[in-house]
Amino acid sequence: MALRKASLSAMRSVRGRGGGFWGNYPGGSFWSEGTQEAAGAGRLFGESALPAGQTRVREDWEIPWIIGMFVAPAIVLGVGLNVKPETRGTAWAREEAERRLAAE
Repeated sequence: MALRKASLSAMRSVRGRGGGFWGNYPGGSFWSEGTQEAAGAGRLFGESALPAGQTRVREDWEIPWIIGMFVAPAIVLGVGLNVKPETRGTAWAREEAERRLAAE
């Protein structure tokens, strides 16, 4: 019982303000929302929000990146999986049976 009490008090002394066992973080625990006050904070690449009714303009590299990351692998998988050789045992057995029947 004394060992348990000592370990609990040691754990309490390690904890900081809302930081949990692994350390203190500004604005609370590691999983809290935090305190982001800069313009565009929390948005991807620090972009600021667009005014209402305005759409985001794509950059020159975005379309080739999308093609390279999603379209090209889909084509490679689609073609590659359709032209792969038949390697199941049942396919081999069928070919062997047809060959033996033709030999008779």
